[in-house]
Amino acid sequence: MADAVGGGSPVGEHDENIEALALKLLRNPTENGLEPGDTEAARRAARRMLEDSEARTNDPATTDPENDDVIRRTSSETSSSGDTTSRRAHDGE
Repeated sequence: MADAVGGGSPVGEHDENIEALALKLLRNPTENGLEPGDTEAARRAARRMLEDSEARTNDPATTDPENDDVIRRTSSETSSSGDTTSRRAHDGE
């Protein structure tokens, strides 16, 4: 499959990321649902994975501190100023 420039080699940072991930997926093809040596399938899978990741990154729900669907990475990131209790303290009760 040739790229827009021609020659069949991916160009650009995004394409470099796809190639790197595709090679990683091909290290364990069976575990990743691929046939051994199927570079094109690995590239398609890598492209989908990167696009999904980018979509999640650009989703406002992942960065809006007032949104309850935000994944919090630290205890200081709360959905509201009153949301300060620890859930672990209540898990054992």
